Amino acid sequence: MIFLHDFKFFNTIISIRHLGINLSVQMVEISLRNLTLLAKNQIKQASHIISEAFFNDPLMVFLFPRKEERKSKLSSMMELLIRIGMKYGIVHTTSANLEGIAIWFPSNKAKITPFMGLLNGGIPYFFKLGSKVITKQNQFYKYIYSKHKKLMPSFHWYLSIIGINPKYQGRRYSNILFNSMFNQIDKQNLPCFLDTNNEKNLPIYKRFGFNIIEEYEIPDTNLVNWAMVRD
Repeated sequence: MIFLHDFKFFNTIISIRHLGINLSVQMVEISLRNLTLLAKNQIKQASHIISEAFFNDPLMVFLFPRKEERKSKLSSMMELLIRIGMKYGIVHTTSANLEGIAIWFPSNKAKITPFMGLLNGGIPYFFKLGSKVITKQNQFYKYIYSKHKKLMPSFHWYLSIIGINPKYQGRRYSNILFNSMFNQIDKQNLPCFLDTNNEKNLPIYKRFGFNIIEEYEIPDTNLVNWAMVRD
């Protein structure tokens, strides 16, 4: 027997104009039975795992140049992202051991706003990260979202982050995370989009069918971003 709580439903931005009114007409569903969803009591542990996986990521180094600051603040940033992902998207893992974690958003929720952060307990995180980091982070994401929206105006799935616990890297746990979502997204006939500023990850994403559609520099940073799509 299948119950509604076995699915999570997302409205698309596909609309029609009838009598001068725009109407949303399509619903996309994700079967939760086929995913190992992250539980609320695993958020803290997952945030530390993702922080370890992204500790030397170019963006994280840009946001937190000093290692000591990165160690003390990065997990708070990841924890807030996970909480927002659980509210507006899908956050799933490989198993109860949390070998890896992925966060996906439907494209109409891909732009994370300060209001979304506030609604998900963001005030303590904002204070911990500090105004300097928040400003740099907002400028970065504002620019890449503008590119994202321009490159992918139609509805799609956005892979916000995928991280494998460093002690489990190289054991194909990324296959579990990717394929469990691809099995459903492919049935919807929808594309997937991601962006990365770590050139070392490009071969991994290409192995899962993503292709580079644009390479660009982020203004006022030393970062290069690659926008990738899987059709």
